[in-house]
Amino acid sequence: MAPKNETSHDVHSLAHLILTSERPVLMIGSSTRWGWNDTDKERRDLLRFLEEKIPSLDTAHVSDFKPADTLTFSSGVTLLVGIPKSRLELILKHLDTIQGSYGRVLLFDDHALPPTGHIHIDVRDHAPFHSLTRAISSLLSTSGFTPWGATPDGIAHAQNLVKYPEKRPDWKWDETKALHIPEEFRHDLAAGLDEHAE
Repeated sequence: MAPKNETSHDVHSLAHLILTSERPVLMIGSSTRWGWNDTDKERRDLLRFLEEKIPSLDTAHVSDFKPADTLTFSSGVTLLVGIPKSRLELILKHLDTIQGSYGRVLLFDDHALPPTGHIHIDVRDHAPFHSLTRAISSLLSTSGFTPWGATPDGIAHAQNLVKYPEKRPDWKWDETKALHIPEEFRHDLAAGLDEHAE
């Protein structure tokens, strides 16, 4: 059954959900993945915190143009961050068609999308970021609490994860404008160039 819509969020329950869900996945859009024009320090800090603190967290790149049905969502919890509105709307429509085959979905965006049945956190409000990171840190420091990623299954899962290479700090999004190709393809083309840069 699809998750119910939530209009308010208990950050402690949210932190518990993220840490105890099997196979957590952080799915990020191209510009966030490759660091283009990402001047939002709060979002960067949140992503870095999640990547460093959540054991066995998988990170997936959400292409700007590949079909939504090529995406694989976690059976536990999936966090969607930095995805353009039009792309995110297509993903949410796709999720409606595969109800019951995925776990909880957390949206971190500022698109003011209508209720979707998923947990939505507006990234323009920094307070939930700080509350969530504090709640996660508190749980991780609690004696007797074991996140899924620290269980034998979680550790085995982490050993099979393919990590992305480091972001290229000197890459400029505007550089791709000189290539004169449709904007929706520029993210992935630049990503390919970045992967093979010498």
